[in-house]
Amino acid sequence: MTGPTDGPPADRPGSSLPPHLDPRRGRPGGPVRPGAEQPAAPPRKRRSRKRIAAWIAGGLAGVLVLGAVTGVVTLDHIISGIKKINPFCTDPCGRPGGGVKGDLNILLVGSDSRAGLTKAQQKQLHVGHDPGQRSDTMILLHIPKGGGKAVMVSLPRDSYVRIPAHRSGGQRVPAQMNKLNAAYSEGGAALTIRTVEANTHVRIDHYIEINFLGFVKMVDALGGVTVCNATPINDPITHSATGYSGSGLVLPAGKSHLNGQTALEYVRAREFDPAQGDLGRIHRQQKFMAALMNKAESAGVLLNLPKLYGFLKAVASSLTTDSGFGVSQMYRLAKNLHSMSPKNVDLLTVPLSNTALATPVGSAVLWDPVLSKRLFHDFTADKPITNVVKPNRLTVAPGSISLRVLNATNTNGLASRAANALASLGFGISGTGNAPKGSSTSATVVQYGPNRADSAKTVAAAVTGSTQQEVSSLGDKIQLVVGSSYEGVKPVKISSGSASQPTVTTGASNPCS
Repeated sequence: MTGPTDGPPADRPGSSLPPHLDPRRGRPGGPVRPGAEQPAAPPRKRRSRKRIAAWIAGGLAGVLVLGAVTGVVTLDHIISGIKKINPFCTDPCGRPGGGVKGDLNILLVGSDSRAGLTKAQQKQLHVGHDPGQRSDTMILLHIPKGGGKAVMVSLPRDSYVRIPAHRSGGQRVPAQMNKLNAAYSEGGAALTIRTVEANTHVRIDHYIEINFLGFVKMVDALGGVTVCNATPINDPITHSATGYSGSGLVLPAGKSHLNGQTALEYVRAREFDPAQGDLGRIHRQQKFMAALMNKAESAGVLLNLPKLYGFLKAVASSLTTDSGFGVSQMYRLAKNLHSMSPKNVDLLTVPLSNTALATPVGSAVLWDPVLSKRLFHDFTADKPITNVVKPNRLTVAPGSISLRVLNATNTNGLASRAANALASLGFGISGTGNAPKGSSTSATVVQYGPNRADSAKTVAAAVTGSTQQEVSSLGDKIQLVVGSSYEGVKPVKISSGSASQPTVTTGASNPCS
C-alpha cells in the first residue's frame, strides 16, 4: 500500500491536520483500500470508538525512548504546548515506595478525547462525537537506573482489579472490584494512578497521556509506518439497531504502509478477530510499537531535524503530563536514554491466569497472582524480567495437596459436594464448613498462604471457573471458598516439565515476524 510522503505535515491556515485529514481536501496522501473509494463513515458506537489506548501510549513511549536525546534542543520550544495536571495524591493514601533510586516508572495512558477535531474530522476518523473521554489499555514504562534495558508492560483495559475508595459526583465510592478502565472513567488520571499503584505496588514517578489526534499526527510526522500481517484483515464498519461497530480497516496479507488514519484503524481493529479479542489487539499494538520505534531510529528520521521537530511538536499539542514532568525531567530522561535502541526495549503483557473471567461487570481478565507479583517486584528492583518465568504445566499432584472447603452461598451441602468431587480426583480434604458471615459471593476462590502458590494452581485448574487469592494469614494452608458460580471439577494433568519464559518481544522485532 502507499502512504504519505516523508516530511512533517504542512501548516495551513485554519487547519491543524495534515492534508489527507483535512475535510476540505480529501485523502490524497492516504493509503487506498483495495477496490473501493473512501465513503464517509457513520459515527461509531461507544464500544468500538474507545479502544485506542495501548497504541497511543506505545507510540508516545517510542518518542520518549528514541527521540528524547536528539530532541532536547527543541524542548524549550514545545514545552508550552503540553497541558499540565496534578494527578498524585498528597494526603496519606498508602502510595508504594520509590524502588531503586535513579530509576523511572512512567504510566502511559491513551484517551479518546476528541479535542481539536471538527465534526467533519470526527466523522472521517470514524470516532463519533461523544462528550468526555475514556481510556482503555495502559502501559507501564520502566527505565532502570543508568538507562539499561527498558520494559513496557501492557495492562489490559478489562483487567479485574481493586479500585480504591474515592469520590465521584460529590459522593464517596467505597473500594470495589472493577475493570481497570473504570478507574479513568470515574476518577481520571488521579484515580487511575492510585489504582495502578495499589495493584502493582509500583510507585509512579510520572504520568503521560495523549489523545488519538496526537497519534494520527505523530505517525504522519514519521512518514508512516510499515506493518506486516500473515493473513488479510477485514474489519468493516457494520450497522445494527444500537449503532455501529468495526474500525473500517481493510489490509491484505503481507506488508502494508500505514499513514496516521489507517494506523489508527489498525490499532483499534478488534471485531474481525473475536477469538482473540483485546489480547489479540494488544499483540498487534505491540507489533506496531516495534515498527514505530524502528522507524523513529532510522537515520532518515532522527537526523532530519525539521521532521523531528514536527514529530515532537505533534506530540506536545496532544499531550498531558503531571506538573512535575518539566524540562529538567525531560533532560534527565534523555540522559538515561542516551544509548537506548529498539533492541533495548522489552514489550510484554502482564501475565494472566484467566482470560475469560465472569464478573458482575462483564467478562474480564485476571492477572496471574504469582507471576504478576514477581514481575512488578523485579520491575521496581531493576532486575531483568527474564527472572519472571511462567510455568506452562502444573507441578504439584492432587495427592500432595490437602485443603478445606467452605460454603459461601445459601445452598445447603454445597461445600460437602465440592469436597467429595475433589476427593474423587485425589485431593485430600482437611474439612468443610461455612464461610464467615457476610462473605456470601458468586465467585469461587482458591485462597492460599504465601508458600502454597504452586499447589493453589493445581486446585484452581481442577475447579472450573475459579480464581486464586493469596491470603497471608493462611500460612501453609489452602482453602476453597465455593460461590454460587461453582460449576464442578475436572481432572488435571501434572508434569515435571521445566518452566518457560513469558512472551516478550523487543522494539527491534521484525514487524513481519
